[in-house]
Amino acid sequence: MPYVLSPLIRPDAPGLWAEGAPYSVEPIYDLGNPAHPPVRYDAHRLAPHSLPHVDAPSHILEEGGDVGSYFTPERLGNLYGPVLLLKLAAPRWQDLAGGRHCCVDATTLRAEILRATGSEAAPDKLILTFAELPVTAQGQHDPACALTLAEDAADWLLANPRFDAYLTSWKSTDFQPGSRKRPIHRKLLPRAAVFECLDVAAVPEGRYFLCAFPLPLAGASEAPVCPVLFSFDELAAAAER
Repeated sequence: MPYVLSPLIRPDAPGLWAEGAPYSVEPIYDLGNPAHPPVRYDAHRLAPHSLPHVDAPSHILEEGGDVGSYFTPERLGNLYGPVLLLKLAAPRWQDLAGGRHCCVDATTLRAEILRATGSEAAPDKLILTFAELPVTAQGQHDPACALTLAEDAADWLLANPRFDAYLTSWKSTDFQPGSRKRPIHRKLLPRAAVFECLDVAAVPEGRYFLCAFPLPLAGASEAPVCPVLFSFDELAAAAER
């Protein structure tokens, strides 16, 4: 079976970034109302940054493309292809008021990739999380436990000319309290898609094939996404059917 990297999205899901409930439903047609057509039909409101989502370049960059730019020949490859799911085995935490932060530098990232794969080669796509994931009561990555790349780690990934997607279980790709710089977003987004809030706790570390197509919202700077991971054995078996 493939691994689905999104939880079920419920109206009682907690919101992040003070944006309120990330999902709400407004009925339009009701099966029990004789004045309506014989269908049930609702309007759905989504606040993407509390859900698994992709950031478009325009999320941070003044001249960046919107979500629709990922659906062009130049960037469609950001949304699918081989990916390494890396679960940090020995995170180094910095304790902060109200939480803690793990900032992964290039040396640590290379060592963890070597441990997981037997090679120091930078992957073309990377999902980053913890082997022992700190979780909320809902089973999601605890927002008080920040996980980000250091700038030299982002530079090392980008030194691979094929690197084009960074995915994380945490709610953001930067953690810069009191700053407006967002350096990791700015480094990655000109070439790599950025996915956040992924549900990977139950997925074993390893290499997979990723499909992560967001809602193709023209003009949007972010969009909900339901990423799926397939094992290569599963793909090979499907090809033989």
